[in-house]
Amino acid sequence: MKKGTLLASITAFAVIAVMLISGCVSDENGSTAQFNPGTYSAAAPGNYGDVPVEVTFSKTKIKKIIVGSNSETPGIGGVAMEKLTEEIIEGQTLAVDAITGATNSSRAFLTAVEDCVAQAGGDILMLKNKKIAVVAGEEIKKTADVIIIGGGGAGLAAAVSASGNGSSVILIEKAAALGGNTIRSGGGYNSYDPQRQKAIKMTKPLMEDLESFLAMTPAEAGDFAPTLAVLKDQIREYKKSNDGTLFDSPELHMMQTYIGGKRTSLDGKEITGNVDLVKTFTSNTLPTLHWLESIGLKFSDEVATILGALWPRSHTTVEHVGAGFINTLSRVAAENGVDIMLETKAGELVKDENGRIVGVIAKMTDGTPVTLTAEKGVIMTTGGYGANPEMIAKFNTYWPDIPKTMKTTNTADAMGDGIVMGTEAGADLVGMGFVQLMPSSDPENGALSGGLWGSAETQVFVNKSGKRFVNEYAERDVLASGALSQQDALFYIICDQVTAGNPQPGGKNFWGDDIDTLIATQKVYKADTLAGLEEQLGMPAGALETEIAKYNSFIEQGSDPDFGKRNFGPKLVNGPFYATPRSPSVHHTMGGLRIDTSARVLDADGTPIPGFYAAGEVTGGIHAGNRLGGNAISDIMTFGRIAGNSASSEL
Repeated sequence: MKKGTLLASITAFAVIAVMLISGCVSDENGSTAQFNPGTYSAAAPGNYGDVPVEVTFSKTKIKKIIVGSNSETPGIGGVAMEKLTEEIIEGQTLAVDAITGATNSSRAFLTAVEDCVAQAGGDILMLKNKKIAVVAGEEIKKTADVIIIGGGGAGLAAAVSASGNGSSVILIEKAAALGGNTIRSGGGYNSYDPQRQKAIKMTKPLMEDLESFLAMTPAEAGDFAPTLAVLKDQIREYKKSNDGTLFDSPELHMMQTYIGGKRTSLDGKEITGNVDLVKTFTSNTLPTLHWLESIGLKFSDEVATILGALWPRSHTTVEHVGAGFINTLSRVAAENGVDIMLETKAGELVKDENGRIVGVIAKMTDGTPVTLTAEKGVIMTTGGYGANPEMIAKFNTYWPDIPKTMKTTNTADAMGDGIVMGTEAGADLVGMGFVQLMPSSDPENGALSGGLWGSAETQVFVNKSGKRFVNEYAERDVLASGALSQQDALFYIICDQVTAGNPQPGGKNFWGDDIDTLIATQKVYKADTLAGLEEQLGMPAGALETEIAKYNSFIEQGSDPDFGKRNFGPKLVNGPFYATPRSPSVHHTMGGLRIDTSARVLDADGTPIPGFYAAGEVTGGIHAGNRLGGNAISDIMTFGRIAGNSASSEL
């Protein structure tokens, strides 16, 4: 239907108006496109509801495209649609490719645009056959003190750190936008925080968890035995104080990271985190949080427990999700003069005759060759290989099976490029056999977002029969394994109005998704009663009501005889009730380049490779066989900052 106006509400990420002053559209035979002039609207389903567009045509040209309000991921879908708009209008063509990392958003946008073309009487086939020649430019050669490969959280933290020390920095990113996996994440940042944790009461279950360390033997702690001894002294002093507020410390975080990551592979080999790396990590999370605050990132005062975090120490930014980190760091990087080159893919590290890494050979999307020279160092921050099923299958030694068809929370660019380049340059690898599955992902697209739930202690998991099957406060590999054993590997996160965060009609969830749209598309089920919810889900009559009543009784008695959950939120008694369908997907790859506490990349002999640094998911050694929820963001920020400091101080 022809329309002259667009929805009044449009998001800052999704407003695109590009005007063209160019010739008519014609195919290779000289045929000229013909349209019925006017403005037409259409919409197509994206990740989280419809993506609406309005397209304005003259008689022979696509004049303007505007994208309306939508719930696609900020900083990903919006950037992709802006780029596609430019390509369509500048080339007067539909022969454009979906943007990697935003495939579903791109396809929704292109489908809606094609619909508008059809409404305007245009020849879609002709426009799809109108190829635009891509011509590579002359080779680009640049020199800077520090070259950074990868524009996610770790790369931007390194860039701000190095440039803040006075070094010139060039950062290259193969995608069309900054952010990597960080911008797609929940943005939870784990750290002890003496100020914020004062607002949390020390519950009996938490105290029992804390006291369990007093019974732990040095032999059970391995290399972490000295840390255990310090922690025991801290716990005894805390008990004497009768403080009553939440206890936390770098040592507790360190021991839980050790316990959460200590795993045995299918071939019987045990893996634990590197004690020096874990100590560096947990002792620097709070200083790094304060550093982030000093450059303008605002954290909420609330402290929660991200799924699989094991303790209430997860902080979020005021902006929520990972966009807060990326927006702040990219702004400061620009202010510091960092040269950011998007759509530039690194292919090879350059070594000099002494074995020092002195640069990078790369290529832009249009084929333009790029050679970058580093006066001080090169930092690898390309992320893991969670979107590379072949690489996962090659190295996996933990899961009995990870189907190559399993979906992923990762950007499509997480292909392990940095690991390949690093090993070609002589880097050693550690922990490559261990991949983390996110138990609670969208069953249709693998994304983290698109649902309703609260902190880990408040979550209740039930299968298709309405039965709990796991301790919801356990580590992520335990949760994922439990989910995979359920029918269709599907389960539901059950919440009431309180534990869901008090969602309101017309409101947004934590991820910024429109709640009404989530319910309309059955990403979330809503009912006034548990009986109504189980009916919608096709569960046996009374099953969910019975299970939640039993779970509420566990909360009252402070123990879970069925699955051993120890930390609880409030009882689920306040309607309406919500169910979010979830299923495991590939989330985090624990293995990667071996580094030391200065973020220097090591060779097989444990010797630092001169001029070579790395941070983030491209590295291994910290999380061992299983990463605690919320540890990734604090890891990439902490070691990204360390890598920037180390590289910028290189002589």
